[in-house]
Amino acid sequence: MSTATAPTRPVGDLTGPGPRGWLTELLLGARLSLGGGRTAWLRTAMTGLGVGLGVALLLVAAAAPSILADRDHRRDARTWISNATAARTDATVLIRAYETRTHGKIIDGAVVAADGAHPPVPPGLAALPGPGQMAVSPALARLLDSPRGSLLAERLPYQRVAEIGRAGLAGPNELYVYLGAAPGALPDPGPAGETARIDHFGTPPASQPVPQALTVLIVVIAVALLMPIGAFTATAVRFGSDARDRQLAAVRLVGADPWMARRIATGGALTGAFAGLLAGAALFAASRPLAEHVIPFSTGVYAGDIRPSLTLAVIAVAAVPLAAVAVTLFSLRRVVIEPLGVVRRGRPARRRVAWRVLLPLLGLALLWPVHATGTRAMSGTTTAQLAAGVVLVLAGVAVLLPWVVEAALRRLGGGPPAWQLAVRRLQLDNATTVRAVAAISVAVSGAIALQMVFTAAEHRFTTRADTTIPTGAEPGTTRLLIQTDTPGSTATRLGQRLAGVAGMSRVWSFASGTVSGADGDADSGPSGGLAVAGCATLRTLATLPSCADGDVFLAAEPVTGPRGAMPGAPPLSAGPAAAGWIPAPGGMLPGPGTRVTVGTPGAESLGAWTIPAGARTVPALRETPSYTAVLATPGALPAGVLDALTVTAYADLPDDLPDGLDRVENAVAAVDPFATVYGRDADLVLPLFGQVRMVMYVGIVAVLALIGASLLVGIVEQLRERRRVLAVLVAFGARGRTLAASVLWQTAVPMALGVTVAVGVGMGLGSALLRLVGLPTSFDWANIATVAATAAGAVLVTTAASLPVLRRLMRPDGLRTE
Repeated sequence: MSTATAPTRPVGDLTGPGPRGWLTELLLGARLSLGGGRTAWLRTAMTGLGVGLGVALLLVAAAAPSILADRDHRRDARTWISNATAARTDATVLIRAYETRTHGKIIDGAVVAADGAHPPVPPGLAALPGPGQMAVSPALARLLDSPRGSLLAERLPYQRVAEIGRAGLAGPNELYVYLGAAPGALPDPGPAGETARIDHFGTPPASQPVPQALTVLIVVIAVALLMPIGAFTATAVRFGSDARDRQLAAVRLVGADPWMARRIATGGALTGAFAGLLAGAALFAASRPLAEHVIPFSTGVYAGDIRPSLTLAVIAVAAVPLAAVAVTLFSLRRVVIEPLGVVRRGRPARRRVAWRVLLPLLGLALLWPVHATGTRAMSGTTTAQLAAGVVLVLAGVAVLLPWVVEAALRRLGGGPPAWQLAVRRLQLDNATTVRAVAAISVAVSGAIALQMVFTAAEHRFTTRADTTIPTGAEPGTTRLLIQTDTPGSTATRLGQRLAGVAGMSRVWSFASGTVSGADGDADSGPSGGLAVAGCATLRTLATLPSCADGDVFLAAEPVTGPRGAMPGAPPLSAGPAAAGWIPAPGGMLPGPGTRVTVGTPGAESLGAWTIPAGARTVPALRETPSYTAVLATPGALPAGVLDALTVTAYADLPDDLPDGLDRVENAVAAVDPFATVYGRDADLVLPLFGQVRMVMYVGIVAVLALIGASLLVGIVEQLRERRRVLAVLVAFGARGRTLAASVLWQTAVPMALGVTVAVGVGMGLGSALLRLVGLPTSFDWANIATVAATAAGAVLVTTAASLPVLRRLMRPDGLRTE
């Protein structure tokens, strides 16, 4: 009777075929990545840390839409319609915008005067501040309480009754204030639109299209910041690849076939990826509360606003394990894992350059037909084409760098021992170092292109303040222009206050207005400026032969002087031919005996006035504000007109005067708290452009931090793989500083080559993008040098940080083996 023999499983069939067997192999890979003792745990931890850093930044990037949306929502909730003229009731309030500056920072806010007992209350407050009271943001409260805010505190001598809550602020660092005014302190709403009467706060969000050039900036920022994160995450997945391959060789020895080995490797990669996901989520959660204190730009960011978009977060989370699997399988394509070892040390074939150059060229070809010079929103297809082109160009840096490094290393020769150790190590195996440097090179290329486009496009979204500030100040001084809404009779008081600022060079102030023909209709007749002051002040504006109260002068600019206009007045216009108006170099002047209408910008006419027959024409001075305008002494105007005019003043402020601008602001506020002080740097930035600029700066800082972390983790991982070699070298007499220098050279050489490639590609990409937005190509060499130096500095800092690990690995116990 024969005994049946059970079929035997082939030696290589460890798990059985089918999905269940594949799952077992994946789990075996996970066990090998965790069950190899302290070394395996450390290798998995380093992979998890590297992937976790990338995941944390991806989650922050996914939260950008919510950060911007929440901030805009709070801003919309506190704004008001500037020209609102609601009927006065118990539930209305007069409101006017307020702005001042201190130490280069802008303090925004509003002045409010309740019409009754139930006025509307802005978000973040329980009640409006009363007369002589103010409500401030927490950041402004801290500034007022600090020594740096002492001059600002003098300017705001109001009782502090409340702090504005989060619902009424764009961010935790915003400087914002509500000032309470007494009933009647604010004028009723008029044509000028300075004051509004409202019955509620909040305006619907503006839905204006994003300019095409700004869309280009946003796309480039997104790609340039996210690609280095993706490149570093892919690099982190391959930490410890040498040890992993030795494990797979042992698995082959017990019967696994090549495909089973790849599936086991996939299981190990997924373990590191999932560890990275957990680490990234933990880092993201731990860093959120620090956002309010760490981000120093603009208004700051509330921790509660950092909420990743669900869609973007799911995409980021799903992409990490998929990328881990793809990178692992791609890295094994040229590795022959045999039962007795890993074959990877043979002389590799030279890398081909043709297809590597093709990537950036293809990217530039996608960018070439795109034009973004219009103001309408860019179409989705064009935006996708733009993003694809930028991605291909920056990806070209990563794929071109290995060929450049290999070609350069073939030509490097002898030198000091540290140099020879570094070069020989790179010639044998430079893949790990090049992968880390590639991520940095992508970041450098993107940063250079960003800076080029940003610098050139900034003037498109930054406009000068709508005030002409004449030149003529002496070297080392800045000419300030002060405009107030106080009666013209206060010009002398304002001038005295400004002259009382210690160190002030020159001050002159006068009542300003307009003169026009055709019954005050400036659009249908000629118009010009009017300055009213005493003879001493008028002599600072024009050359006067003699002057007494009651005199009128017609000041004409010198023919070679710059054209100008009285501040606040409409541009000088000849208009239709009008009797009595005579041409002058800067526009038109009403001749003696001409009947004109006196007014102020944006206000109704103040009445008719006849230019005296004895008015004399005089030349305006070029070293002070020069105008083609009517200069009058107070006695020459009809009664009541002087007080209806507004006050304009000029002050030459020495640039080296400590806190000079703050002292000027205080002097002006003592006369008119609502006065505006303009300097030659008075720029108005498109709000969306300011937001994009803030995101760019924050993103660059985050990517630079990632660069440092990636270099450090990569160097430590390489040192651990070579601990036995390092111990042998020390045993044979190699000095520690020689090995430290060799570690530096191993990173510095690829870094130098990578920065060179990155600068070239970044300048090319920047030039293409400048052509795309219709701006001339220009290179900001200072920015380019700064970016390159930052990358070089990252090498020095991270190498120094790895030296303690190097010293520990050079101990004799590194010769021990198991």
